[in-house]
Amino acid sequence: MNRTDFFAKVTVDGVEERDFLQNPMATFPMKYEPLYYRVNSADIMRPWIISLKCYGLVDFWWLLMFLNNIDNPFTDIVEGMILTVPNRIDIIDFAKRFRVV
Repeated sequence: MNRTDFFAKVTVDGVEERDFLQNPMATFPMKYEPLYYRVNSADIMRPWIISLKCYGLVDFWWLLMFLNNIDNPFTDIVEGMILTVPNRIDIIDFAKRFRVV
């Protein structure tokens, strides 16, 4: 799953582009109880490590950053902060709804 797959494709002046202004991730539904993760010193500047610890995959680091309002994972992740970790079922359901799986 690629993080750009959630954006609609639009054609502007004959060129296909992604519409980054209309972001369906802003309405990411969480039907299942999320988990919470406390950042430790080994996680700082390594969002992929957090994804690996939470999901067993490095693929969802960008989702964790987006849903926790972290703009810059290299400066905004601090030791001790608590991250909301959405349930994997919610991620799969969302991806299917937007046909990216």
